[in-house]
Amino acid sequence: MKQWKAFKNIISAHGLQKDLFLTLIDESGNILCSNAVMQRSLHLENPRQVKSNFFNLLHPEHVATFQDAIRSSRSEKTPHAAELYLKNGHYHRMKWEVNYLARPGKKTGSFLCVGQNVKDEQITQLTPETKYQFLFDELNAGVFFIDKDGELMANRKTEAIFCVETGQLNSSCHLKAKWNDLHFSNRAGKIIDFEESPFMRSFHSGLQHSEVLIAKRCEGNTHWVQFNASPLMDEEGKPYAILTSIFDFPDEPALHNDLRDTGTLFRSFLDKTPNLAWVLDEDANLLFASASFYQYFGLIEEQALNNNIFSIIPSSVADTLYNKHVQVLENGTTTETVEKVKWSDGTNFIFHVTIFPIDSGSGKRMIGGHAVNLADKYAVEKQLREANDRLLLLSRATSDAIWEWDMQTGYIFRNDALMDMIGYQGEDARGLSWWLRRIHPEDRNRVTDTIKDATDKGRHSWEDEYRFKCSDGSYKHIQDHGYVVYENGLPVKMIGSLQDVTELKQLEDQLTMEKLQRQKEISETVIRVQEKERTRIGHELHDNVNQILSTTKMFVEMLTPASDEDKKLKEKSIEYLMASIEEIRKLSKELVVPQLKEKSLVESIYVLLEDIQMAGKLKIKFVHDIENSMLSPGKKVTIFRIVQEQFKNILKYSKAKQVDIHLNCKEENVMLVIKDNGVGFDPKKTHRGIGLSNIHDRARFYNGEVLIEAAPGKGCALTVTIPLF
Repeated sequence: MKQWKAFKNIISAHGLQKDLFLTLIDESGNILCSNAVMQRSLHLENPRQVKSNFFNLLHPEHVATFQDAIRSSRSEKTPHAAELYLKNGHYHRMKWEVNYLARPGKKTGSFLCVGQNVKDEQITQLTPETKYQFLFDELNAGVFFIDKDGELMANRKTEAIFCVETGQLNSSCHLKAKWNDLHFSNRAGKIIDFEESPFMRSFHSGLQHSEVLIAKRCEGNTHWVQFNASPLMDEEGKPYAILTSIFDFPDEPALHNDLRDTGTLFRSFLDKTPNLAWVLDEDANLLFASASFYQYFGLIEEQALNNNIFSIIPSSVADTLYNKHVQVLENGTTTETVEKVKWSDGTNFIFHVTIFPIDSGSGKRMIGGHAVNLADKYAVEKQLREANDRLLLLSRATSDAIWEWDMQTGYIFRNDALMDMIGYQGEDARGLSWWLRRIHPEDRNRVTDTIKDATDKGRHSWEDEYRFKCSDGSYKHIQDHGYVVYENGLPVKMIGSLQDVTELKQLEDQLTMEKLQRQKEISETVIRVQEKERTRIGHELHDNVNQILSTTKMFVEMLTPASDEDKKLKEKSIEYLMASIEEIRKLSKELVVPQLKEKSLVESIYVLLEDIQMAGKLKIKFVHDIENSMLSPGKKVTIFRIVQEQFKNILKYSKAKQVDIHLNCKEENVMLVIKDNGVGFDPKKTHRGIGLSNIHDRARFYNGEVLIEAAPGKGCALTVTIPLF
């Protein structure tokens, strides 16, 4: 039994102490089992019944350290030590050793972790076997190992369940004899032979087996026992040993006694409570009610039970409560209300009524109700005082993050939930300045001003949202609500609660990004629609209007002038028609969107510049370092149109001889610079025409910026910056 011997050797390597912690976990930190010392010290539930995770017990700063120890132990097949802080109300310093236990035939194993307090490092000198046996006995459940050779090792809990003295269970023969003595049977009453026991079935099948059996104990009473048997596999995938855990349960008579005691307590509560309490089924039939309920409405319990409640109580009350009961029955949620009921004799009563759903355990829907008579002022005040005391006592245990600031002494109380939220230990927390220093510098002054403004103006509450630096160095988004208590007009105390809204802020940021993406998509669509319409108009001018003008020109040319004056008129008409045809051709060419899908942006700009240079008026230098695939189709069209628009301005107004164009990618932006040596102008005194307006509008479509640098006699430099993404 290699695994069994390895397990014993690990335990034997540690000194025996009364507070030695022992636990078995998987790689994700889930606790598989733990000894009684650990469960008692850390207030853990039985791992077999309630799942717990070892990482949740560690200080946040030490989780990564412990995970590294686990990984190293598994990869190196050697024990690894780690010094950690473990939480038990507050954090304690402990030393832990992690040991990897491989599972033959399996990819993953488990980890045996042994811990002890740093301050108790003295080790009692005991033999290895004695050290092992003590820790084995400390396990809360019955546990025993049995191998294929019949060797058996059991802890004291197992011996107690089987009614034997210490050390008497040491072989499969002893276990078989005791098994037959106890006459184990299943729920149907069938006697279970030793070979049919869960652990022997696990031996034969190589699978896990769990079963609840009934044993006749040595005291003569019956006892319910649950067996959970798991095989340990060798290299060939065959079981060489079986690990079995045992849990015993109270016998059935005890369960009946507990049920009877519970019923007695319930009846005592209904008889003694001064408030009105009732339980209804889904048809509003009365199932239970308090003595005060029967007395208040003048009812006899035997006659009222199983009758519709709204038929046996006064109509004024029934009318008030009927809709509330229906609402709870439909929604399955608790509702509270304060109702004023007027009795037939004119007496008014004010009740605080709570109506709530009840889980019957059988699937049937039930409703409970509770009413407190608010007319009894003394009782209400007493209940409020008691409630206040309870709230003060329970403030440390609540899951809400709560703080209280005594503004006269400067002392600030913060409960455990708040400290867990920010990751600090209780002794680290100090006064107001300690808290303010950890608020993000960009938020700190605003929060301080918010609090001061609330107290200066006598407001009873304030709220703010800010970023707070936690113990691990990360910032959390905190929603802080404060309530101010005044005495004689002066603020003396402030009570508040915190809420971690980090995930909500992240969601808001995500929604903002998605909104920007949608805006970009809309912008692209608008650009495409505009260019499509411009192209349609350009083609219409070129194919239709120019065709009509060309036909008109042909007809005019066919005319035969009768006089010199008619001849001049004909020549002038042809001249104007030719000019119109040429202007429409140029306009249609400008309107038609360049074929940027077939050509790159740079190639399209070169084609545009070649057409301009054919006139021989400008010397143009074009420098670029941009790739075609880096820009979306809409941005390519926008940059092309800006170049086209600026050159129209240069040709029309600047009288320039030289134009330099630079198209570059800089960081996460594309930058276009068009600089000429023309006559220039004063941007402050010059009205922005259609051309410049178009450039600004197109850049703004993609959150871009336009900068114009110009002066009379010094030319003009246009710089356009558009984000790449």
